[in-house]
Amino acid sequence: MTIAELMPTVRNLPRSEKFQLAQLLLEDLSREESSPRFQERHTYPIYTPGYVPGAAAQLAQLLADEKTPS
Repeated sequence: MTIAELMPTVRNLPRSEKFQLAQLLLEDLSREESSPRFQERHTYPIYTPGYVPGAAAQLAQLLADEKTPS
């Protein structure tokens, strides 16, 4: 069956079923990815200025420099 044959049927679905169909399609596409970037139930570190000494001060300086007229 082609997408052209499916479209009239899909367009006649109620809104809630269209969302369910979209979710199913996205889940299928996600599973087909050859190299998933993230694994379910795995913890990944998020680096913030708290982990990099001086980063917060550097960011504050950049923001201050943007406010200063040239």
